[in-house]
Amino acid sequence: MNAIDGDSHFSEPLDLFERYTDPRYRDRTVRVARSSTTGERSLIVDGKPMILVDVEELLGALVGYGQKESGADLGTFDRYLIESGRWQDMSERVRYLDREGFAAQVIYPSLGLIWEGSVKDPLLADALCRAYNTWAFELCAGHADRLYPAAHISLRDASLAVRELERVAKLGCKAIFVAAAPVDGKSFGHASLDPVWAAAQDLDLAVGIHLAGHPNYTGHDWYRDEYPGFMFVTMNVIQDPRMALTTMVYDGVFERFPRLRAGTIEAMVGWVGEWLERLDYRFKYMRHTSRMKRPASEYFRKNIWIAADPEERMFPLILKFAGDERFFIGSDYPHAEGFVDPVGKVRTLLADFPSESVGRILADNARAFYGISAA
Repeated sequence: MNAIDGDSHFSEPLDLFERYTDPRYRDRTVRVARSSTTGERSLIVDGKPMILVDVEELLGALVGYGQKESGADLGTFDRYLIESGRWQDMSERVRYLDREGFAAQVIYPSLGLIWEGSVKDPLLADALCRAYNTWAFELCAGHADRLYPAAHISLRDASLAVRELERVAKLGCKAIFVAAAPVDGKSFGHASLDPVWAAAQDLDLAVGIHLAGHPNYTGHDWYRDEYPGFMFVTMNVIQDPRMALTTMVYDGVFERFPRLRAGTIEAMVGWVGEWLERLDYRFKYMRHTSRMKRPASEYFRKNIWIAADPEERMFPLILKFAGDERFFIGSDYPHAEGFVDPVGKVRTLLADFPSESVGRILADNARAFYGISAA
């Protein structure tokens, strides 16, 4: 049992932010409201509903792990299971790790993936991050050797982000979650964010670029006047981490911060081959239009990791093209999109690869990215 689950999620109590948010911002915090006529729930932040996707479908999907394998679908997932207190039982989560063969697990938020696209005020965003981070590290304190919360960091104000980075580092943080969404139309390589990347580098914190719901997700322009449905939104937000990473490469972030570690989380791996070829080819004769000093493949070998889905049929092909040192896996537990028996599925998928390669993908690469020491 030595595999690392590099992408899982909390199912936060729905009143977390009402309990943990700084009192100065509590009247604007994330909360759940119920319709007096239908009983349906809505998610509210800053006094406004979050409406990117159907909330009832979303709440069912956030804790639907294993239900699709039992024949359920988005329309029939248990939408009230999210209100169970079992999701905050970290001893039960550790038992899940034991059953699946994981030595440790990195845990990203769930509600944080949702409110990121609905908050503009940097002070409110910072207050929400601080509330979540405090709760997450308190919850995992009894299993700090196996459960590693990825601290939520908002990029809306670099000085506030750096302050929170310094605070969570003292709590034992190994990695941060940044939403794969542009802030004020700025690249992740914009100079205003340099203090954030400098602090992450100096504090030895991995930067997990995870998809998040936001109104400007890749593909949104095709459905400006209508809701395209849960499937369209969720299959396109996975493209945003790739774009965010591209801006970091293109704008020279890894030149300025050569020890920075960044990874795309829950964005699959099939795109990596085309991405490397496209960037390397254009770098040969267009490099002067970017701030890159070397081909993308060189940054990839030194600074970049990619989280794979355990069932990706393209994964073996990408490994043959790009090598086996920059990829790890995640279960996505307890989300409905997650993968049951993730370790077993990877072993089956990569049965033709040397055991050393499989070991890197199941454990060593995630340890290197997240800075998790071997037992």
